[in-house]
Amino acid sequence: MVKCPYCGYEADFSAFKLLREPWRFRFYTVMRLECPRCHKVFNYYSGVSPKGKKSEFVVRVKPRK
Repeated sequence: MVKCPYCGYEADFSAFKLLREPWRFRFYTVMRLECPRCHKVFNYYSGVSPKGKKSEFVVRVKPRK
């Protein structure tokens, strides 16, 4: 389940629009997603650390001017 950091909409990956192919950042897989409700963009990070701890979080993306 992914939760939008702007409006709080929570759903599975398939409900969100994937704006860019997933890429790797250290041990995370990063996906740039767009919320279907508020249409704002955020990055979703998920991965397993070398110590075996599962981690996932979202980061807001500021629009470019």
